[in-house]
Order: sequence, then structure tokens, then C-alpha cells
Amino acid sequence: MQQPNILLTGTPGVGKTTLGKELASRSGLKYINVGDLAKEGQLYDGYDEEYGCPILDEDRVVDELENQMKEGGVIIDYHGCDFFPERWFHIVFVLRTDNSVLYKRLETR
Repeated sequence: MQQPNILLTGTPGVGKTTLGKELASRSGLKYINVGDLAKEGQLYDGYDEEYGCPILDEDRVVDELENQMKEGGVIIDYHGCDFFPERWFHIVFVLRTDNSVLYKRLETR
């Protein structure tokens, strides 16, 4: 039986990275932060001047991850989920937190 693929999604600052890394260390699954993957592979499609950030090339991200996702045993960490193929994931967790807690976390960044 193939190991499960897990998606952790939610607003920035809710704890996706913390939970993903902890799950990976306890389970032996592979943790992938999509933002880091995009940065390392330059998986961008231009730059958004208004928001001051690169624009993720979603098709290239999917192509980059396809083989690993077929093998299974992957935890994906990203704040969105609409461009990932549904067939990739066995379970999706949408993390949330109280806005006052979230504000404090983001303020310290």
C-alpha cells in the first residue's frame, strides 16, 4: 500500500510549516514547502509589482512535484490548494487560528 500524501493549507501564520515538519519527523514522510521549492527551482512566471513578490508558475510546480506525489509519502505545505490535482492527496488539512493570535504571529515576522 502506498504511503499517504497530505496537504496542509491555510492562511500564512497558522502553523503549516511547524505542523508539517513535526509530522514529517514523526512519520518519516517527506516534507515539501512549496514556497521553498519555487524559490530553489525559480518556478516563477513574472513579478507582481503591486504586492512586491514573484508570481508562482503553478504548472511548473505541478510538473516538478508529479513524480514524488505518484510515489506517495509526501506532506505538502502551501497556503493555497486550487491548482493541485485532487488525485494527489489522501487528506487535506485546512489550518486556522484566532485572528488575534494570527495578528501577533505575523507582526513578529
